[in-house]
Amino acid sequence: MIVGLFLRHYKIYKGANYIPFGKNNIENFNLFIGPNGAGKSSILEGLDTYFNNREFIYHTNEKRSEASVAPVILLEKSELNNFSKSSQKAIPIISDFLLSVSESQSANYKLYNSFFTQQKLLKKLIDTHYIFFLAYWPQTERNEEVFITFDSAIKKKLKEIEEFNDDRKIDKLLVDLKSDILHYYSYLYIPVETSIQDFLKLESKGMQSLMSEDVKKRIENTLNQKNTFKADRDKNQSILDIVNSDLEAFIEKVEKTIQEIDSSYDFQKEYKSKTRITANHLTDVLIETYFQKRNLKKGNKQIKYLSAGERKKALIDIAYAFLIQEEKKGKKIILAIDEPESSLHISMCYDQFHRLENLSNNFNIQLLVTSHWYGALPIIEKGNLYHIDSEDAVLTISEFSFRNYFEENGSHPNDVQFKSFFDLSSAIISSLRNKNNNWLIVESEEDKNYILKHFSSDINIKILPVGGCGIVKLLYNYLHTPISHKSEKKELLGKVFCLIDTDFQGTGILDLPQETNTNKILRIRRLQVEPNQNIALHKLETDMKYPTEIEESLDSKAFYYSLKESIETIGDDVINNVFKKFAFDQDSKNSFIIGDNSIIYPTVTEGKNPNMHKRMIIEFINANKKDICNRYCNREITNKPEWISKLEEFFK
Repeated sequence: MIVGLFLRHYKIYKGANYIPFGKNNIENFNLFIGPNGAGKSSILEGLDTYFNNREFIYHTNEKRSEASVAPVILLEKSELNNFSKSSQKAIPIISDFLLSVSESQSANYKLYNSFFTQQKLLKKLIDTHYIFFLAYWPQTERNEEVFITFDSAIKKKLKEIEEFNDDRKIDKLLVDLKSDILHYYSYLYIPVETSIQDFLKLESKGMQSLMSEDVKKRIENTLNQKNTFKADRDKNQSILDIVNSDLEAFIEKVEKTIQEIDSSYDFQKEYKSKTRITANHLTDVLIETYFQKRNLKKGNKQIKYLSAGERKKALIDIAYAFLIQEEKKGKKIILAIDEPESSLHISMCYDQFHRLENLSNNFNIQLLVTSHWYGALPIIEKGNLYHIDSEDAVLTISEFSFRNYFEENGSHPNDVQFKSFFDLSSAIISSLRNKNNNWLIVESEEDKNYILKHFSSDINIKILPVGGCGIVKLLYNYLHTPISHKSEKKELLGKVFCLIDTDFQGTGILDLPQETNTNKILRIRRLQVEPNQNIALHKLETDMKYPTEIEESLDSKAFYYSLKESIETIGDDVINNVFKKFAFDQDSKNSFIIGDNSIIYPTVTEGKNPNMHKRMIIEFINANKKDICNRYCNREITNKPEWISKLEEFFK
């Protein structure tokens, strides 16, 4: 994957710059925000220049001979055998240098201080990964300086081993290494404005890189398969053997004839190129030709008749459809999208970003995305957020993690928190107006999965986890004002339900507007266990406030055995021994661990208080919520909690 980019004199990036993709965590999903002209798109375009020969656009009035672009690549050590033998020798040497070099070793190194900041993180990966890069210089007189500021130092290290001990061997290595990079990594860039020509080019040629490697291998095997095709052929030959021999015979005749006219003619092959057509050559041509004859349509409309927003959505949709196939990919895919929300109706923005997040989290695809739709910020679970600004010609990049996005709200620039919730709530309300969509806003991903496990499939609903009770309440606030207007309510076809746990921090109501005008469209409720052990959906202002979490509100038997499996599988000896002291209470109605309504009871009489052991089990649950949730959702469960049935009634 790409973990950073050296840019010099490219578009807005004057002088020497290093843009790290993660100083604290390396993530698949990387989202760039900031004002127009700050340099967000330039990052994606710079990479497109490197991988796909996009035109190099120079910074105004700077020396073109000093301009370059170089992505820094993080490679798992287990993947090194996908490279040529010379690259396999060189990459560890380059990596050792980059991870050990100090900023103080040269005044020139200080130009890239952000690289040395990221270096601290990359050093933690030294046992499992290599890092390396190779620069592209658009001006030929500087092409030999492929390691930019570090060029002489890295080449000196390479020349210490016999394989690279002179300039000729170094030159061959650099050709091999650049070829390996372009062969192993495929960079698919979808710009903000996609013309018909751009679309067809991306659809027919760009999508080849997304195709399953298994499909390509089957085509190659067919082309290489040995068969006796004609009686006059005395040995088994592949289709390729026959094609190559027939072409060779033909070209020899043509060459002989033309040399009779002038002996100086001949059909020379390109320097160091192979004369024979390979299966790989034909496979690419076959796939490209196939897609040229099967252009994507939407309904009965050809793509050229769709709007710019629809074309862009179609490109992202087809890329998604290719990438989620389970078969092995031949290349590492980097998908870069400039403003996926551009020209798209606001009601569709959530779905667009949700699919992109799914690609990065569940299918291990690296994404580089720019956006002006800040509504994506509260909904992305894992990834890095970069705020780019270039005020007064000074470039600043602030990095935040989506893993603790809400904890960092106070440090976000330019009131990003306000804009993110405003954009998200606007998209939700717009979706209610244009489709019969329903939204259930919950605290966590586990809440979402538990509810989906029991929810009827015939209810059209999007469940949105936002990271905590306070955020659910905040989003309720943003939604309440527009929904409470009479004119707005008449146009809304869907409903929104906000659900939180009952805990000591989250039950306050003073900061929330009342539901008087929104009750049929917008509600907020909390899970609450009642004296009869039923779990009910209470208003926030009711007096009953016994702490109740979703893990305590599920089918008791299913939760017990999910917890048991989790403890036996990933728990240590201590928690296993503690859990064995308890048995399942067949009469339990819910999934509480602590209290009189617990799903477990002690089977061993000891001097110790059994509640102490129960608290240890609670600590295990809190530390392993995702694992327990996955096991619960994979079980066959026939009983549906009553409170979930009540939720369903609201949406019907």
